[in-house]
Parts: sequence; C-alpha cells; structure tokens
Amino acid sequence: MSNLVLEVVQEPDGGYCAECLAENIFTQADTWDELRANVKEAVAG
Repeated sequence: MSNLVLEVVQEPDGGYCAECLAENIFTQADTWDELRANVKEAVAG
C-alpha cells in the first residue's frame, strides 16, 4: 500500500478540512478526531 499525503487546514470559523494531494479525496469535520475517522473512511472507499 502506498502512502497518501493530505493537507489539513483548520478553518477560521471552526472545523478542519483535509485534501489529498495525489488523489481525489476531500473531507471535513468539526473536530480533529472526527476528521481522522472521516479520512480513514474516505481512503478505504
């Protein structure tokens, strides 16, 4: 399995966004833990 690099940004109005730099993967969440779970789900899909 290859590694994916994601750019994570904390939004000024709250929450986080994660975008993969090599694949078409994008997700967002209100908390860091929720973002981690969303990224795992998006990568698995």
